[in-house]
Amino acid sequence: MNNLYEYFGCSSKEELYQKVTKGDDSVRSLVDFIDFSKGQMNSKEKAITSPQDFIEFVAKSKMPSQSETTLVFCSTKNKPLYLTRYQKHDQIDLKRVLKEGLNAGGVSLFYLSNDTMSTDNEVEMGGYFKTFGIDVIDGFSYNEISDTITSNREMIPYRLSKYAPPISEVAERDGGRGTAYEMKNAITTFHGFDEFSSFFANQEIVGSNLLKDNAKVKKSLKVGYQYDWQESFGIIACDSDYKVVFVNELFKGSPNASIVDRKVFTKALLSKDDVSKIAVFHNHPSGIPEPSPEDKQITKGLKEVSEKLNIQFLDHFIVGKESVYSFAKYIPEYVCRNEDYSSFVQKQAKIKRGKQMAFELEL
Repeated sequence: MNNLYEYFGCSSKEELYQKVTKGDDSVRSLVDFIDFSKGQMNSKEKAITSPQDFIEFVAKSKMPSQSETTLVFCSTKNKPLYLTRYQKHDQIDLKRVLKEGLNAGGVSLFYLSNDTMSTDNEVEMGGYFKTFGIDVIDGFSYNEISDTITSNREMIPYRLSKYAPPISEVAERDGGRGTAYEMKNAITTFHGFDEFSSFFANQEIVGSNLLKDNAKVKKSLKVGYQYDWQESFGIIACDSDYKVVFVNELFKGSPNASIVDRKVFTKALLSKDDVSKIAVFHNHPSGIPEPSPEDKQITKGLKEVSEKLNIQFLDHFIVGKESVYSFAKYIPEYVCRNEDYSSFVQKQAKIKRGKQMAFELEL
């Protein structure tokens, strides 16, 4: 069973949402996952930029057996997204991990074999994934006798024990339901997850006050879009009192780009007469929320469109796996001059910095 709704005994996203909001015991793992998603996702998972980084990451997991190959699917920034194993020479199992890796947002991968793969097998596997737009960055081999892992590119053996995690982490990983990272691996690969997560965000945001409930809005966007492997772009429309009247996902793009059509954007702004203020949002599948030059250029253009219609362009949120970037907070010159919203955002930023400083002093 790989359907999210069936897994939790529901027939629709609406039914599942009702169970989640009521805290039904049958969806407790999903509720826990949503709470986890609102926090600092992947704060301990760094990008893989060297063989040592890869070994440090896989050292947290069981080494593959002679018949297995471990695959680590990564984002555009080489951040680990999904770890899985497949049985060698099993095309059905290989198709399974391909599907799971794509559902997790993987655009590249590393692999770890129990013994050195033949050149033919390595080329065959690399060609298989490249067919679907996934690049194999590097392969590694694990030697049980010497307890070492060696990169096929670097050819230097590293002793695994040097990178082994603390016993407490191993105990946590192997006990109970597993870590939140393992929950992510399971839940985000269910068919229907993307649909439900965006629906959840929409339901949570509509009716909120973009000013007073700013933190809630950003947390809901994280739940809705941080796991999306494509860039999604949407609009949050508010009335004159900052109450959100609708949330609309307008565009879907590739893993590293989205196309924003001004005509479609304008049509959304004019869809209701009570729209007075708006914010827009999109996600970065890489997990890094900092805006690109293209993001800034698009924001300028959408601000111009909004002002022509006498609608205030309050903010542009970029959803990442660790945080949600706010144009109003970091580069306010790209959005409209709304003193109430700007003051509130800056005040919240100061409070957050103050709490962080207090925490550091306690340490």
